[in-house]
Amino acid sequence: MKYFSAEKPQRLKLIRDLSKHLKRGNPWIFSDAVEKIKAPEGAYTILQSHKGEVLAHGYYSPNINLAFRVLNIGDKKFNDHEVEERLKRAIDNKKHLLNVENKCLRVLNGEGDELPGVVADYYAGVLVLKLDGTAAEAFWNKEAIADFFMAQTILPISCVYFKRKNKEEEKGLILAGECETLTNHEFLEHGVKFRTNIIDAAKTGFFLDQRENRNFIRSISKDKTLLNLFGYTGGFSVYAGLGGASRVTTVDIAPHAIKASEINWEINLLPHENHVGICTDAFEFVKEAQSKKQLWDIVITDPPSFAPNQKAVETAKEAYTKIFADSLRLVKDKGYFVASSCSGHISFDLFLDLVQEALSRSKKRGKVLLVKGQPEDHPFPMALPEMRYLKFVYLQVFKD
Repeated sequence: MKYFSAEKPQRLKLIRDLSKHLKRGNPWIFSDAVEKIKAPEGAYTILQSHKGEVLAHGYYSPNINLAFRVLNIGDKKFNDHEVEERLKRAIDNKKHLLNVENKCLRVLNGEGDELPGVVADYYAGVLVLKLDGTAAEAFWNKEAIADFFMAQTILPISCVYFKRKNKEEEKGLILAGECETLTNHEFLEHGVKFRTNIIDAAKTGFFLDQRENRNFIRSISKDKTLLNLFGYTGGFSVYAGLGGASRVTTVDIAPHAIKASEINWEINLLPHENHVGICTDAFEFVKEAQSKKQLWDIVITDPPSFAPNQKAVETAKEAYTKIFADSLRLVKDKGYFVASSCSGHISFDLFLDLVQEALSRSKKRGKVLLVKGQPEDHPFPMALPEMRYLKFVYLQVFKD
């Protein structure tokens, strides 16, 4: 096989009846539901019921909780033709998002595009490929996937770059083509200019999932003061500026992020005096702003995920509630608040409960004006709500 490793297929048995779970389209099986087997990371694996019936084909990871990722339901062997069909389908479903004003999109979203563990984002000619974990890296042939993208003619791609986690000593490598601007790459999003250091930036280089939410902020910012907490490279801030905000404050703990927010502001020809970037801990900034009785028309609080796994949910609930409550105290009466989270382990219903609790703690009332999530280029299987991870709640805030 060209696109994946299918050497020495393994057999894996369920110890619980999850046939309905699989047939409904949920592509994940966790370690507590299967017998332990000795198999290498990313081994092509055939999943069987305890009676020996073949339920699915997929790949296996012996060392993490997510033990089996489904490629095909039933006894149908996965093949290269199916990989290419799924790659083509993903491109076909999203190609309309590229236009004169938009030169970025998520091309592959793992299970949402029927390619478990494969993520690919496009930035003005550069395709950034990521594989989710060691099992995905062992199973998928990244070079073959890169060759496919270089050969197709729908997306104009000059380079495919493979990005590892930032903590890895070797952060990534060029798989195909030539990439001259990886550390200072410019692209358009809704006509807004951004520059990113793809090699060192979070994720694939930018948070494309907030694209439509950023554009919404542009539409409601005219003549408003706006505070962007955990602002990273200033995405929401730049959109607010372009929407006519009178004063924008970006807060992030990382010096390189604040520097990038200032660059992104400048390249969009926004007035220098209308933006201030503050490099400090957002939690400490909120405390100090409260003590100074500072208030803004709009406050956006989009912290990093406090719940990277299910075990962390209880702790995360308190962390989200506290930072949202503290942030709400910085909103003017009849002003506006955005609460956002990227944690798939926090459901929409739970997230709304946390926002309600935060309102109570801050002694405010809230009127929900809009609830949004991830854009259409971040699809997810209907049977896998964990992949509907992005929450964005916009509300008006009242003192009494």
